[in-house]
Amino acid sequence: MSLYRKIKLNFLRSVLLLISIISLPNILHANESTSHRNATQALGFSAGWVSGSGITYRRYFGEYFLQGTVVGFVKNGVNDAYVNTAFSGGKYLHKLNASGIIPPLGLKVMGGVDLVMERRSVVETKLPDGSATNSSNNYDKAYYGAGVGLDIGNPGRAGLSLWLAVSYVFAYDGIIAPEFKWFAARPAAGILYGW
Repeated sequence: MSLYRKIKLNFLRSVLLLISIISLPNILHANESTSHRNATQALGFSAGWVSGSGITYRRYFGEYFLQGTVVGFVKNGVNDAYVNTAFSGGKYLHKLNASGIIPPLGLKVMGGVDLVMERRSVVETKLPDGSATNSSNNYDKAYYGAGVGLDIGNPGRAGLSLWLAVSYVFAYDGIIAPEFKWFAARPAAGILYGW
């Protein structure tokens, strides 16, 4: 399993655990004074193939939204680097107000692109004849996709919201001259605070 996939899976698990432990009680019992104000923007964390993994900023335009996500890791100077940048957008199809124990919900469609760059240090390999070869493990990946999602707790409004989505993803190796690799449904999740 590549470093990218390990980071993405661990990050997704961490985000979901954080959401379930800390945020869900706050979302279910949202403060009525903030939950009725429309948000123009939101900040939080996301993990997924189309939404990207990392710090997320979302801007609302009525029923539409644009979202950007970025995260980067660097060690050993710039010899080992990982960068994930994603841009997505969507439209809310339907919003339900809170009713009893059911929090506010928002059904949405969304699509986007997730770009990943990973650079690994040069590795020297000793051959049986005593010589050595140098190699590096560099790759660029692009994920394009669209799908449906659900915002739970204050979708497009001030306060906390959790979002879940399933997107159909086209995966490519390379960004400049992409080579198709696979097509599959993939999950995404995140938590946002809107104001």
